[in-house]
This record gives sequence, C-alpha cells and structure tokens, in this order.
Amino acid sequence: MDLKKIVPLVLCFLNSIYGFSQQKELEINGIVANTNDCAAIKIYKVIPEVLPGYLCEIKDAQVTGDCLELTIIYGGCNGNLELITDSIIDKNSKLNFKARWIEPSFCKTFTLKKVSFDLKPFKEMVIANMASIKILNTTFDIYYSY
Repeated sequence: MDLKKIVPLVLCFLNSIYGFSQQKELEINGIVANTNDCAAIKIYKVIPEVLPGYLCEIKDAQVTGDCLELTIIYGGCNGNLELITDSIIDKNSKLNFKARWIEPSFCKTFTLKKVSFDLKPFKEMVIANMASIKILNTTFDIYYSY
C-alpha cells in the first residue's frame, strides 16, 4: 500500500482517539454528574419561556425518596445541565421545573442518562399546598409522596 494513503488514515485514527480521550462527562450545575447524589435545583425569580442553550429531551421522570429522577436523552457526550424553578406553586397547584443546557454539547452521538435533583428544599411547600411537580415542556405531572 502507498505511504501517501496510509499516513492520512493513521492521522485520522490518532485524531479520533485523541478526541475521545478529551471528552468530558456530563455536568450538572458545573459539576460532573454523580448518579449517587441528587444535584441542587436552581431557583430563578421567573422561569423564562425560552431559555438560551440546547434543551435535552426528558424521557421519564419519577420521585424516589427526596430526589426527582429524570431520564434524559441528549445529543452529545458531554454538556452542562441544570434544572430550574421559580419556587412558586401556581394556580393549578403545581410546582414548575424546567431543564436546560447551560453549556451545550457538540458531539453527534445521542446519550441516555439518569440524573437526580434534590427535592428536599421544596418538600414542606409541596405538602402544605398539596401540589404536584410539573416538568415544563413535557407531559410529566408527578406527585411527591411524602
């Protein structure tokens, strides 16, 4: 085989290995996602209708203990995700949450991952108002059993 044909193939292969080794893991609130811990939920004064950044798709949502577990699919092998709320029970007795990317991923692969968020700071408010948890832009309306 001609050396002029082999060198580009070897360089392409080495570049792909280097690229994979440089990929960082999914982050939540700027910290590498840990499946053993529930990440903090960010409180905003108002949940904006359209948030900057790429959104992930939430495939499943459930409450386990005091954690809101989301199964997400996102385009990429890294990125930085946060879950936000305005911490207000709306007129329909719902506490609204919204997921968004705060640092987009540029990988073309799709990744399915389960991430957890800490509901303890909202527990008393949800109980007192007999509210449910609404994940905006989804069909998920979840009851926090206490």
